[in-house]
Amino acid sequence: MNTKKKAFIDVFRRNTGNIKATCEKVGMGRTTYYNWIDDDKGFETEVQNVNEELIDYAESQLHTKISQGNLTAIIFFLKCKGQTRGYIDKQYIQTRQMTEPIKVFDWEADSIVIE
Repeated sequence: MNTKKKAFIDVFRRNTGNIKATCEKVGMGRTTYYNWIDDDKGFETEVQNVNEELIDYAESQLHTKISQGNLTAIIFFLKCKGQTRGYIDKQYIQTRQMTEPIKVFDWEADSIVIE
């Protein structure tokens, strides 16, 4: 990975993974960024690593809030990680496809009776 890409990664990390802000800061277009992602697997891996670091940081902050008794953080965590234990906001409904359409009226076989 060349010096310009390494510099981009450093600025990208400082800009908390914001692509637009990083491109503006280093003076290049987003197209170049996406070309680098497509053409250089090492660069792509570094970008992914920065994003993983940001997720790790956010998770550590969430756990800090949980340990402080922050109810919102506790609820959020349980809704995300505790679904198998019943901490869930939405219901998942299983549906099945009908094998035959419902017959409403067959003009040839059914008759209309008027009394």
